[in-house]
Amino acid sequence: MSKLLPRYWNLAQLQETLVIIMLGADVMEFPINPLFDINRLKLGIKSSQPKISIPDVLLVIIALWKQGARAMTRYQDKAGSSLPAAMYKSRMRSGSVGVSAAYGQMSKDVVAAAHVQEQFIRLFNEMYSTRPDFKHACRHTDVIDDMVEIMFNAVCNTESLKPEEELAMKDSNSLILDTDILPESSPSSPISKDSILVDVSDSPSILKRGGSSQLVTKTSPHVNKRTASMLTRFRSASMSSEISTPNPPVNPLRDTTLEALLEFIVNISVDSITDPLDKNLTGLNLVITSFPPSTTENQTTFESYLMTHISQSLKSSLQLESELLEDNRVLTNVARFCQIASDAVLQGRFMNGAEQTYDLLASVLESLNTNNTSSRYGPSENTITMLYRAFNRMILLKISELEQGVIDSEQISAFLGYCIHHQKIILSPKNTDMEFLRCLCYHLYQFLMMHDDNVRADAANFWKLLILQKYDAIASIFKVRVRGIENDELIDGFRHMLEMDTDSFFVWIDSRKLDLNLLFKEHIYKTWENVITQENKYSRETMKNSQIKRINKLKKLQKRQMYQDEVLQDYLAKTKAWSKSIQEVEVGRFTKALQDNDGHENLISSEWVRISADLTRDRAIWGTKKDSESAKWRLDYTECRHRMRKKIQRIETIASLPYLPKQTNASSSETQGVCVDKNVEKVVDEQLSNSPVSIKSNINDDIAGDDYRTSSNEEEDEDELSYEEDKNRKVIRLLDQNDMVIDVYNISQISGLDAREGLLLLCKNNIYLIDNFFQRADGEVVEIWKVPRKERDEYLILVAQAAGMETEPTVSLDGDMHNCRKWANTDLKEIYKRRFLFRDVALELFFADGQNALLTVSLKERDELYTKLASRVTLYEDSTESIIGAGEKEYLTNTLSGAFKLSNLFGTSILSELTQRWERRDITNFQYLMYLNTVAGRSYNDLTQYPVFPWILADYTSEDLNLENPDTFRDLSKPMGAQTSERRLEFADRYRQWGETNDPAPAFHYGTHYSSAMIVCSFLIRLEPFTQHYLKLQGGTFDHADRLFDSIGKAWESASEKNMGDVRELIPEFFYLPEFLENVNKFNFGVKQGTGEAIDSVVLPPWAHGDPKVFIMRHREALESDYVSANLHHWIDLIFGFKQQGQAAIDALNVFHHVSYEGAVDLDKITDVVEKTATIGIINNFGQTPRQLFKKPHPTRMLSSTDVATLGFYPFQDHTDKLVQSIRPVKGVSSNQQLFIPSDGQRYIEWGFTDFSLRLFSSESGKVS
Repeated sequence: MSKLLPRYWNLAQLQETLVIIMLGADVMEFPINPLFDINRLKLGIKSSQPKISIPDVLLVIIALWKQGARAMTRYQDKAGSSLPAAMYKSRMRSGSVGVSAAYGQMSKDVVAAAHVQEQFIRLFNEMYSTRPDFKHACRHTDVIDDMVEIMFNAVCNTESLKPEEELAMKDSNSLILDTDILPESSPSSPISKDSILVDVSDSPSILKRGGSSQLVTKTSPHVNKRTASMLTRFRSASMSSEISTPNPPVNPLRDTTLEALLEFIVNISVDSITDPLDKNLTGLNLVITSFPPSTTENQTTFESYLMTHISQSLKSSLQLESELLEDNRVLTNVARFCQIASDAVLQGRFMNGAEQTYDLLASVLESLNTNNTSSRYGPSENTITMLYRAFNRMILLKISELEQGVIDSEQISAFLGYCIHHQKIILSPKNTDMEFLRCLCYHLYQFLMMHDDNVRADAANFWKLLILQKYDAIASIFKVRVRGIENDELIDGFRHMLEMDTDSFFVWIDSRKLDLNLLFKEHIYKTWENVITQENKYSRETMKNSQIKRINKLKKLQKRQMYQDEVLQDYLAKTKAWSKSIQEVEVGRFTKALQDNDGHENLISSEWVRISADLTRDRAIWGTKKDSESAKWRLDYTECRHRMRKKIQRIETIASLPYLPKQTNASSSETQGVCVDKNVEKVVDEQLSNSPVSIKSNINDDIAGDDYRTSSNEEEDEDELSYEEDKNRKVIRLLDQNDMVIDVYNISQISGLDAREGLLLLCKNNIYLIDNFFQRADGEVVEIWKVPRKERDEYLILVAQAAGMETEPTVSLDGDMHNCRKWANTDLKEIYKRRFLFRDVALELFFADGQNALLTVSLKERDELYTKLASRVTLYEDSTESIIGAGEKEYLTNTLSGAFKLSNLFGTSILSELTQRWERRDITNFQYLMYLNTVAGRSYNDLTQYPVFPWILADYTSEDLNLENPDTFRDLSKPMGAQTSERRLEFADRYRQWGETNDPAPAFHYGTHYSSAMIVCSFLIRLEPFTQHYLKLQGGTFDHADRLFDSIGKAWESASEKNMGDVRELIPEFFYLPEFLENVNKFNFGVKQGTGEAIDSVVLPPWAHGDPKVFIMRHREALESDYVSANLHHWIDLIFGFKQQGQAAIDALNVFHHVSYEGAVDLDKITDVVEKTATIGIINNFGQTPRQLFKKPHPTRMLSSTDVATLGFYPFQDHTDKLVQSIRPVKGVSSNQQLFIPSDGQRYIEWGFTDFSLRLFSSESGKVS
C-alpha cells in the first residue's frame, strides 16, 4: 500500500478512510462526503474514542504526505518562486478546503490537497498530545524515519540517497575512525604562549555562531600534517562562525504543510524530554538519528536545524511551564538533552549550537537556583552535576576558542564580563567540578599576565569573586608542592587581594611571578591538558559508536527496502498472473464441472462395487459358502494390545497361479518362469494397508479416463469437449467434507520389502496417505509414473532398488490405483523417529485402530514433519491405548502420556522407570521385550529391523515340558553362537585369526546376523504377505526344501549347535501367533532330496502334541517362567545392553560385522555409486543390530510371589471362587453400533466394523481397551 497508494495522495477521502481504518473503526459509521471537513472527522473520533488497531496504516498515510511534498515542490519550482505567505491566509474559515485565486500558476487542486495534508498533520499532532495509544504508534522507527525524510528533503533541498551509496561513503572513510586522535602530549609548554593557531576569529560578539575549532594544545595532533584529514571528521563547534567549514545552505520551508510537519516532529522530541515516564528519551533519539541515506554535510545541516528548533521549543516550554523542572524525572531528561546537545556542539554536528545550548543551560540553572523545590521528585545530585558538566564544557569551549586565535582583548574582556554576569551559576556551590575550576584558574592567571590593563582588571575582579565564594576550593588547588616548594604564601597573597587595591595586587603578582608560573604552568596546566585529552577521546569514541549505529541502521534499511521491493514485485507479478487467470476462469469452471460429473459417476460405480462385495462376502447377508480348503489367508497388520498381530483374513481376490518350489537344473528348463504374481502381490499388500476407513479410487478414473472418453466421443460427437484431468482436484475429492489441506509431503511407505510412493496430507481434521501421487515443485499433483526421475527422490530410489525393494507402481486386479487411507487427528496415538538403512529419514506412526505406517521423507523434512505430527498426537488416558500397553492404568497415564510430547519420548528416565516396573513384575517379559524393541527402533514394517526375541527353550524332544527344570531352557547369558563349547572355541578362533590379518575392517565373530529380512521371511514363509517377500529375496522361487524352515527342533539345533552360519534368534510371532506354523495356504514347498518328505506345516516339539496353539501357549508360559525372568537380563545385555559393543561384546563372543551397527556407516557420505549399492546390499541382507539402550549391566527381576497380601490382589487363575455372577448380564443393546455392556459398566463390546473386528472399549473413556 505504501508503494501503490501515494499516487492518489490528493484524495482527501482516501486519507480520511485510512485514518478510520488505522483507528479500527467501521468505515460505514463514518460516511465519506465529497467535501472534506476535518472537523467532522475530529467529532467522529472524539465521540467514538476508537483505539489504534492497525498502526501500520500510519506508514501508508505518511507515504501519501511524502508524495504530496514532492508534488508541491514540483509545482513551486514550475512557478519560479516560493509561495507568498499571504496565499495561505485566504483559506475558508470553516476548515473545509477553499482555494484562492491568488495562487496564480499553482494548481488549485494541488494546493487544496496540500492544505488537506496540513490539516491531517495538525490532527495527528493533537492526537499525539492527547492519546497515549497514538503516541505509542508514532514512536516507531519506521514512522519517524518516513516523517523525518520528508523534512530532510525539504530542508536540504535534495533527494535521499540509496543506503548502499551512503554505506560506500562510510567505507571510504572507515580508516579515520580507527586512527588515534591524541598522541601523548608533552608535559611542558604553557598554552598562553605556545598554543597552536587553529581557528581565527575577529568578531567582537561574545556568543557567536558555531565554527570548527577544537580543544587543542601544542601537542595536539593538529600540529602533525599527517593527521590533517581528521579535522573534518572530528571538528567541534564553538561560539564563532567566521571560520566555519562550508555546509549546504538551509532552505526556508516553502509552505505551511512542512511547517506543520516540523511542529509535529519537534513536538515528539520535546514531549519525549518533558515526559517523566520516558527515561530513555525514546522519541528524541528516534528523531535525531532518523536521517535518510545522505551525505555527511547534509546530515550535519539537518541535525543542526532540528536541534535548533528542539532547543528553542524546549526552552519556551520550560519557561511557560516552570513547574516541569520541579519533577526530577523531567529535569533529568532535560540534563540528558543538554548533554546530547553539548556533545553535538563539540563534535561539529550542531552548527551554531553553542549559543543555543549555553542559553538553554543558563536558563535551566538560573531557574533551579531561584526556585528551591521540596517536591517528591526534587532535583537529584546526579542531575545537577550533569547540567553543570554540560555548562562547564561550553565555558571551556569558549576559552579554547579565545586562546586558539589571535588574542583579542575586547573579546576576552567581554567573555570575563559574561562570566561575572553568570557568577551565580559558575561559582554555585552545586558546581563541584574541580577540574573545571582548575582550568578556569589557569586561564584567569593567563589573563592576569596579559599586557592589556582592562583584561587584567577583569581577571582580577573575577579572582576576587573566586576567593570570596570558593576560597576553600581555591586553597586546595594551591596546597601542592611543585619542585619541592610549598605554595602556602601564594594563597595568602591571593586572599589579601581583597584588602588591597588592584595596583598593589599586580605588584605582588609580578614579585611572585616565578613561583606562580611554577604553580600554574607546571602543575595546574596539566589539568587543562588532561581535560582536552579526555574530551577528544570521548568525541572519538562517541563518533565511532554513532558511525557503527548508523551503519547498522543503513543495513537494516537496505534489507527493509529490498524486502519491500521484493514484496511489491511479487505482488505485481501475482496481480498480473491473477489478471491473466481471470480470462481462463470460465473455461476452467466448465472443465471442472465435466470432471466433477465424471468423478461422481466413477464414485457411484466404485461404491456400488464395494457395497455389492460387502453384501456377498463370506458370512455376509447374501454371502455364498466358499470352499475353506481353497481359501487363501494372510496376516492383517492391525495390532492389538502389546503390539501383537493376531488377525488372519481371507484373501478374496487372489489368483490361482502356482508358487513353484526350487527345481533342479534338469527340470528347470521345462518349467515356465511364472513364480511371483505381481497382481497377487499388489492385492495382498493393499489389503494389508486398508484401514476400516479406506477410500477407493477407481482405476477407470485414471487409466481409461481420457483415452476411453475421447475415443467414445469421437464416434458419437467429434465436437465434444475433451479435457485433461486435474489431479489436485481429484485428491481433494478423496478428502472428507469440510476438511482442508494444511501440509503436503511426498513420502514413501515402507511395507516389508516394498516402498510405495505417494502423498501424506496433513489436513484440518484428518491425516491421509494416498498412493501413487506426487507433488511437483510447482505444487501440481501428478501420477508417480509421470514424474521425471530427476524430480523424484533419486537417492531413495537408489536405496530401494539396491535393497531389492519394489518401487514401481502397479495396478491391482480390482482397479484400485490410488488407494487412500485416512485417520482422524485424534486417532494418531504415537509417532517415533526411525532409521531406514541407517539413515535418519523415517517416521513410524501408530493409530488408535491398531494400524501403523512407516514413512520415509527427505532428510531435511523429517524433523519438520515430526514436529507437525507430534503436535497432533492425542495423549492417551488409559495405558491400554499405548502401543506398548501396561499392566496398570495409573502408571502410564502419569508417565508415558505426559512425556510423549517431549522430543525425547523414550529418554533415559522413561526407560529407567519401565525397567523398574519390569523388575517389580508389574509388566510381563513379553511386554518388556516388545517395549525394548520399539525403543531400539525395531519395526514390523521394516524386515531388516524386525523385532527380535530370544530362543527360550532348549528342550524340543520331551513329551512333557518341565518349566521347573533349568536344563529345559537355553543359556540366556550367551549368544546363539556360544551355546556349546565347540562353537565358542571356533568363533573365538575366527575372531583371533581375523585380527591377525591386514584387513582394515574390524574383526567379528559371526558372518551372519541373528535378525535379517531372510530370517523373518523364512520363519513366516507359510503366511502372506511374507510369502511374497520371501520369493522376492529368492528370485521368484522357494529355496530347496532341505533349507526351508520346517521344524522348530531342527531350527534350534541349527542355530545353537550344528550350523556355524546360523545364529538366528526368534521373532515375536513365536509367542502369540499359531497360524504361521501351519501351511494354511497350501503352498507347494517341494520335497526333501534325501527322504522325499514333503514340506508342509512346521513340525512341532512332542510336548506341543501337534497343536500350534498348544505350542504358542506353552512357549509363552516358558517366556514368563521364573527361570527366564531370573535370566532374561543376560540376553538383554547381549542384544540391547553393554555387551552389544566394545570389549564386553568381545569377551561375550557377541561381535557381528561392523556394518550392522548403528553409526558404522553413513550412506550420505559415500559418493561412489557402486560402493554405496554394495553397502546397502550388506545392510539389507546381513541385518541391523538394534540401537544400544543400556551402557551398564541390566538389573535382575524380582522373584515371583503368590502371597495375596504382597500382591494386593487375588490372581484370577488361582481364585476362581471369588468370581460372582452379575445380576444384570446385559445392560443394553444399540442397533446402530451393535454393542453389549456388561453389568459392571467398565467395559463394553462393539462389532459391526468394516474390518469385521470385535473390539473391547472402556466405558469411562470410550477408547479401545
